[in-house]
This record gives sequence, C-alpha cells and structure tokens, in this order.
Amino acid sequence: MRYVIVGNSVAAIGAIEAIRNRDKTGLVTVISDEPYFVYSRPLISYLLAGKVDEERMLYRKKNFYEENSVGTKLGQTAIKLYETS
Repeated sequence: MRYVIVGNSVAAIGAIEAIRNRDKTGLVTVISDEPYFVYSRPLISYLLAGKVDEERMLYRKKNFYEENSVGTKLGQTAIKLYETS
C-alpha cells in the first residue's frame, strides 16, 4: 500500500503513527510546502518571546521519519495527486 500525507502538522504525525500501527511496510510520503521538521505551531509566540527554544518546538524526535520509514518532500507544494500503476 502507498500513502501520501499532504501537510506536515500534528495531524500528519497522528496519521503516520496510525498507519504504522496497522501497516509496517507500506510506503508513506509526507509532502509539505514548509521546509521544516514537524513543530508545535501553538508555541510560535513563545519562541518569538524567548520562552522556549527551537528544540522545545519539535513535536517528535528528529529521527521520527527515519524510524517510521517515511519519505519526505519538505519545501515542496503538492499541486496534483494521481495514482500510477
């Protein structure tokens, strides 16, 4: 099975974890126009105020995608999705 997740947010992480609970070998790819590893968007104001550092912004460990065999296309916009055989 192949999975494509558009967007790199908390919902994407939840989707990856749910997929991996049921399918350990399917191909999973995350596409996001943001070039950044998944981070906690609600903490942005705290980062700007100097109350948290960049490390605290991370929603999962830096090797999360690797540990879960997830391909990423960060900094790329999904324009059109279609199935190929």
